[in-house]
Amino acid sequence: MRRLRTTGTAAALAGLLVLGSAACTDYGGDLSGANVSGGGDGDTLVVSETAGTPASFLAYGIREGYFEEQGLDVELSPSAGGASVIPALLSGDIDVAGSNAVSALIAMGRRMPIEMIAAGTSTSAEAEDDFSSLMVPENSQVTDPADLDGGRIAVNTLQNINDVVIHAVLAEAGLDNDDVSFVEMPFPDMPAAIERGDVDAGLLIEPFATIGRSQGLRDIARPYTATRPGLQIGTYLMTSEKVEDDPERAAAFRAGVTATAEAIASDPEAFREALPEISDLAPELASRMDIPVWRGTTDRESIETIHAAMLDIGLTDAELDYEESVAE
Repeated sequence: MRRLRTTGTAAALAGLLVLGSAACTDYGGDLSGANVSGGGDGDTLVVSETAGTPASFLAYGIREGYFEEQGLDVELSPSAGGASVIPALLSGDIDVAGSNAVSALIAMGRRMPIEMIAAGTSTSAEAEDDFSSLMVPENSQVTDPADLDGGRIAVNTLQNINDVVIHAVLAEAGLDNDDVSFVEMPFPDMPAAIERGDVDAGLLIEPFATIGRSQGLRDIARPYTATRPGLQIGTYLMTSEKVEDDPERAAAFRAGVTATAEAIASDPEAFREALPEISDLAPELASRMDIPVWRGTTDRESIETIHAAMLDIGLTDAELDYEESVAE
């Protein structure tokens, strides 16, 4: 019997609405799963994935036919990401939800009936290629994370992957999350806020990190690789019921994700060249930014690393049963 199964979707949805306000999300607003359509029929999968590079990854795989090769017609619906898509998944409005590992683990810890079926975005094994960056103004007296004691750090959302990866950076400097203050603001607003001195530092991801550097911001840490080289941040989720009823469909989606990941790994420039066509990204920015890494299959060490950090900073108190949480 699966650990995550509950007695009803209604109770799960109610718990998720609490999760959105009291725990973690990539989105500070409504958790109703807006911008999604009803779940697909037959071989059609309605997949909601975070707008931007994560959604572009799926769009690339769809365009190149990797999901069609698995007998799937994938309908992509960009979302705000995080916990915002989980209610839509539980209610059957979508078939697959792209989220981050922290939101997924908190939901699982609250016994939401969901499982990880494939890996989403990961970061590089090399810090210089990390698509995340903790940044400060060029003339700032902050030269390393230890100088942030008592400082203010901008993050796109509270109680999420930001808390986990900043914890790793601060711990190496002899600090913890209580030694700084987190200030929530959207990524597009961060470079200017950092430059003005509204905050002492900000955690930016691409393409905003490259934009920040072009405006004179300076890197002081690469939080994703500092937490673990090659850290898996994103994940694709299905309900436990759908995985159990049709494991071949979940496996086919994972195979499509894996094929897309392998194609990008073998020819990243082709993906860069496609970005302006499958997203709103400007060609010049697409050519310079650090792109994420994708693998397809879930990386156990990343999930266990993130879960351990969540326990350490109080984002969850639930144990992790990896075999029951990840469909393979």
